[in-house]
Amino acid sequence: MALASAPDSEGLEVLAKAFYSPGEVASIASVSSSTILNYIHDGRLPAVRLSERTYRIPRKAVIRLLGLEAPEPRRLDDPSGSVDF
Repeated sequence: MALASAPDSEGLEVLAKAFYSPGEVASIASVSSSTILNYIHDGRLPAVRLSERTYRIPRKAVIRLLGLEAPEPRRLDDPSGSVDF
């Protein structure tokens, strides 16, 4: 699920930390912290629960949420076809 104002591929440089708080992810994704917490509680966003009210979200989950992952490679059905550059 990509969010409206996800940074481009250069935005990956900004995501240097291994884990982020819900507030940090909300700021990056331009949504409210409540939305991020709802995603966590609904199972839509993986997170590590440190205490009753404290969560940390892994960098890979933030990248996936923002839709910044590279697309899966596709197999060409006709590899002999020409490609225009």
